[in-house]
Amino acid sequence: MMNYFRWIGHYENVLSQELCNAIIEEDFNYNESTYSTHEGQSPNWKENKRVKMDEVWIRKDNVFYEELKACSSDVAEKYSEEMIRNKRIFSAQKTTDFRVNKYDVGGFMAKHTDNIHHSHGQTYGFPQASLLFFLNDDYDGGDFIVSNCHYKPKKGSAIIFPSNFMFPHKVVEVTKGQRWSIVSWIM
Repeated sequence: MMNYFRWIGHYENVLSQELCNAIIEEDFNYNESTYSTHEGQSPNWKENKRVKMDEVWIRKDNVFYEELKACSSDVAEKYSEEMIRNKRIFSAQKTTDFRVNKYDVGGFMAKHTDNIHHSHGQTYGFPQASLLFFLNDDYDGGDFIVSNCHYKPKKGSAIIFPSNFMFPHKVVEVTKGQRWSIVSWIM
């Protein structure tokens, strides 16, 4: 049995408390999230109950973009150093835009693997790693599970893991409060 923990990087205090609060408090125009495949939006995503959350994209013209990009680079560098120490290869070349995920009570994301080659307007190629930032921890439920490894991440922390079929992941249903996170992919 493979030890998945050794491929998952979990880092605390990556984002400042101020940045987390500012993103949560920003008056974004959120949209209901859809479930996309490499062919585009899945036609039955609502009926199949794959995701229940709201989302907004932070792109280059957004005030938070450069700081998130710098934090992503820091996490990728830490992860790369960790992989090299353990005789594994990881090299980050590019980071995608950042999707803010807002889960209200009842919100969740079903188990899936990331494949963003054509979805959400990303066309950089297949990602090496998925990177999540956690903006708060004052909610119940909403645990993040990747390859059967359970996380209840602290505010300002990050999780990075390979974007492939061996690392399916999900967000369990939020039962109290709101859960805020950001996802990006590293090429």
